[in-house]
Amino acid sequence: MRTTLPSARRHKFRGFGALLVVAACHHADPPVEPGTPLPAEPDLQLGSMDDECKGLDTALASYGECPNLDDQDRAWIKSDREYAEQSMAAGKKGFAELRANGSKHADEIAAAERQIALACHKAASSVHFATVRCQAGPKPKTDY
Repeated sequence: MRTTLPSARRHKFRGFGALLVVAACHHADPPVEPGTPLPAEPDLQLGSMDDECKGLDTALASYGECPNLDDQDRAWIKSDREYAEQSMAAGKKGFAELRANGSKHADEIAAAERQIALACHKAASSVHFATVRCQAGPKPKTDY
């Protein structure tokens, strides 16, 4: 006489069938409705190249006056300000020579000056936030 217990094979197929039924009955969640669009950033009102780069020099000077800086940071600020001054002098000289030679690329010169002004503006903003961070307290100690 045969045993009445189900075989292992039949038990496996029955479990697989139950899994298929559960998977077939599962419905995906409805898609989420999109939210309101994010507003665009306002247009940046840049000053002239000279004004924006003077702003960078002012930001570097105020960062250099932070009482929580160490000597190495102050030396870095001094060298960075000197490098910025030399770069600005070279840029002004180059643009002046191009204009004096009657360059036909006045629109390209203006675009280059705008890019320099934008870079100075971004750097001044970054240095401003570094100043705020520095004035909050000394740098954290690191092991390395």
